[in-house]
Amino acid sequence: MYKPKFNPTSSKRGENKGGGKEKNMKTLKYFLNKAKREKWAIGQFNFSTLEQLKAIVNVAKKLKVSVIWGTSEGEINFFGMREAVLLRDLYRKDFPYIYLNLDHGKDIKLIKGAIDEGYDYVHFDGSSLDFKENLKLTKKIVKYAHKKGVLVEGEILSIKGSSGVHKKKAQKIVLENIEKANKFVRETGVDSLAVNIGNLHGIYSKPIRLNIEHLKKIRKEIPVFLVLHGGSGTSKKDIKEAIKNGVVKINVNTELREAWKRGLEKSLKTHKHTVKPYNILPEVVLGVEKIVKEKIKLFVSKKKI
Repeated sequence: MYKPKFNPTSSKRGENKGGGKEKNMKTLKYFLNKAKREKWAIGQFNFSTLEQLKAIVNVAKKLKVSVIWGTSEGEINFFGMREAVLLRDLYRKDFPYIYLNLDHGKDIKLIKGAIDEGYDYVHFDGSSLDFKENLKLTKKIVKYAHKKGVLVEGEILSIKGSSGVHKKKAQKIVLENIEKANKFVRETGVDSLAVNIGNLHGIYSKPIRLNIEHLKKIRKEIPVFLVLHGGSGTSKKDIKEAIKNGVVKINVNTELREAWKRGLEKSLKTHKHTVKPYNILPEVVLGVEKIVKEKIKLFVSKKKI
């Protein structure tokens, strides 16, 4: 259970809605709208270690592209919510276009804690609740978040799968109920929606294929930012098509975790006679950087700052 580590009111939020403390800073909402107009997508890259975090920032700075740091409940309970916010603010001094999201938040107290401590965006995953309860709680979170300039992502149908590499084939796909989704976004006031178009969390024996035709129907009916979870194991061709047809934010996690683990295992073998972390960990950072770079180039065709 989350408990604030310092007085939330001590971190003053700015006038801009959707993340950003400085008046002249381009907000996350600015970039989401820009992505929607220009048909590209912002990458959300989850992290739970400093190596992953550094890799994300290094690539974003080099390519001059805005990015979102993602932290699930498990990741933030390990890494520290206050630490994530302070590090975002620190890195913003050199590269201001870094935004922070609480990913798949289910604990209401944790979500409110993230909002109070300065997150730019929160994802309330109420997909395990019945529709009416999900709608009711999402609406309350939106009201609380918007007062502090924080964007909210909602989820209706649970996005299946799990982080990891799976030898089995992907399970049966799930498609969003457009009528329910329309009601949900209009009544809750969410800024974005995590959609089901055949996507799954994790990596499977064959790349996940998306139902682009269903996405086109969603785009016509749903007036909010569309988010694709499962950016690790999905067909590159389908990701490009999804971006062309309205997806403006894509979440990546499993591939970063795999790159971190592979890099660490390899480096420990290479440097087996040393105990110096600064000799062992650079290779880990490089491995994660490679994945982040590949994903950003897939999501973004040109510089978008």
